[in-house]
Amino acid sequence: MANSTKKRDQSWVTKFEDETFRLKLSNEVLPKYMMDTRWYAAKTQKAKTYRIEMYMPFQIKENETAYFITLEINFEAGFTEYYFMTLAFIDESTKIDDAKGKIKKMSLGEEKGILIDALYYEPFRKALYNQMISQKTVSDGNTKMLFERGKVLRSSPAYESSRILGFDQSNTSIEYNGRYFFKAYRRLFQDTNPDLELTKFLSDGSNFNHSPGYAGSVSWIKNEYATISIGIMQERIDNIGEAWNHTLDMMKGYFERIQATDIDPADIQDIKNFDLKGPESLKSDFRLLIGDDVLASVERMALRVAQMHIALFSNKVDTKFNPIAFNGDYTVWLKNRIIYQLNARFILVEENISKLNGLAKEYAEMFVSSREEITTRFLAFDETELNSSRIRIHGDLHLGQILMTEDQDFYIIDYEGEPESTIRDRKVKQTPLKDVAGMLRSFHYGVYAVIFDDKIKHKLSREELFEAGEKYYRAIAAVFLNKYVKTAMANNLDIGYESEIRYLLKYHLLEKAVYEIGYELKARPDWVIIPLTGIKQILEE
Repeated sequence: MANSTKKRDQSWVTKFEDETFRLKLSNEVLPKYMMDTRWYAAKTQKAKTYRIEMYMPFQIKENETAYFITLEINFEAGFTEYYFMTLAFIDESTKIDDAKGKIKKMSLGEEKGILIDALYYEPFRKALYNQMISQKTVSDGNTKMLFERGKVLRSSPAYESSRILGFDQSNTSIEYNGRYFFKAYRRLFQDTNPDLELTKFLSDGSNFNHSPGYAGSVSWIKNEYATISIGIMQERIDNIGEAWNHTLDMMKGYFERIQATDIDPADIQDIKNFDLKGPESLKSDFRLLIGDDVLASVERMALRVAQMHIALFSNKVDTKFNPIAFNGDYTVWLKNRIIYQLNARFILVEENISKLNGLAKEYAEMFVSSREEITTRFLAFDETELNSSRIRIHGDLHLGQILMTEDQDFYIIDYEGEPESTIRDRKVKQTPLKDVAGMLRSFHYGVYAVIFDDKIKHKLSREELFEAGEKYYRAIAAVFLNKYVKTAMANNLDIGYESEIRYLLKYHLLEKAVYEIGYELKARPDWVIIPLTGIKQILEE
C-alpha cells in the first residue's frame, strides 16, 4: 500500500512538472470543471485563453502532494480574471467529502486515480490547518506562500476535525474544530483582499468585538509589489441566522397585527424621512404594531454599525486606515464610477423593459424617462460643501451581512466590498454614511419583499400596504439613524452636521438603489420592482 501510494505521488509530481500536462489541465480539464461550480463568476463570458499562472507543491503527508494553483483567464471581452484552486491526485477508492470535489478520472502512466479539488479532501485540510498554526512559509524557488496565525489561534489548538460547508458561493468555506471558519477566496485580486485587511484590523487592532476574530490567513507573495490573499481563517460566530431573515419575520408580524386589529393605515403615525427618533418618540399604538423587541433590535444593530465605524476611524497613523478629508480627486473618482454604472443600468433596463409587467414596467419606464434628472443629481456632488471625514468602510453592508445571536445581539461579517467593484475601488475611503445608506436600503427592501411576496395572503389593498409599509420603514429608519448618529457624535466620529448627514444619505441611497437594479435584473427579475420603487420615492421627495 505504501509503495503504491509512493508510486502514485511520484507519477503525479512528475506529470505536473510537465508543461504539456499543465496546458491540458488549464485548457481542457479545469475550465469544464469550473463551469459546474458556483464560485466561477464568468460563466456567461467567452474565454480566449487559460494559463496556470502559479503552481506551488504542498505536502499533505508523506508520499502525498497537492498543488496550490492560480488560473489566469483572458476573455474576448477584453478583461482578465484569476482563480485559486487546490489540486491532488488520489486513488479511486479514497473518499472525499462531496462528489463536487471530483474533477476527473485520470491515468498517469500506470497509475489510475482521480484528480480532485483538494479542499474536499480531509487530509489536505488538516495539513493546511497545521501549516497555518506553524506559521512556516512554503517556498519553491521564487514563489512563496505565507501562512499566518492570528490572535484567535495563538494558543495553537490541535487539529480535531474539518468539513466543507454547504453554502459554497463566491468562496469556499471550511469549518475547523467546530470553532473556526477558513474562507478560501476563489476569485483572486492583485492585492490584499479588503476582507482580510478589515477583519484583521478590527480583530487585532481595535476594540470592536462584534466582527469575527482574526485567526490566520494564507497569502501568495507574488513579488515585492503584490501580496495576493488566498484565504482567511476566522473565529466562528454562534448565531441563529442572518438579520435579514429575522427582519422579514418582524415585518410580517407588523402587517399581521394591522390586519388583525383592522387599523386603517392612514391613522398610523407618520414619521418624516431622515428624522431622528428614539423608540419613546413613537406613539404607543405604533410601538405595539411594530413591537418593542423589534425597536430594541434596530437600535442594537445601529449601535454595532456605529461602533464598527468608530473603530475604523480610530487609527490616525496607518495610511490604510487613517481618516482623510473629501477632495477633488475623490469627487472625480466617485462621479466617473457612478455615471459608468448608471449608464450601464439604463441600458440594462431598456433591454429588459419588455419582459416586465404591471407596476414593475411602469416604474422602469419612469426610471428611463428620469435619466437626465438622476444623472444631474449624481453630477451635482460637490466636495467643497462637505466637512466630514472619509474612512475605510464595510462597502457592502446590508442585513444579509449581519448575524444575529441567541441573546439578540449582532455581528458584522464579510468585508470584501461590492462584488462589482475593482479591488482598488473597494479600498477607497468613503463616508461611513454609505454603509448606513446600505442598511436603510436593506430595511426598505425587507418591507417590499413582504408586500410583494405572493405566498402571503394580504387583506389590505396594494395602496394600503404601500402606505403602512412606508410608515413602518420611516419609523425603523428614524430609530436606526437616531441611535447611530448619537453614538457617532458621542465618540467623535466625524460624519458632519445634520444637513451634511442628510445630503450624503440621500446621495448614497440613490446610488445603492441604482446598483441594486443590475443585481435584480440579472439574478431575479421579479424583484427589480423593489429598487425601482426606492428610486421613484427618492426622486419624488
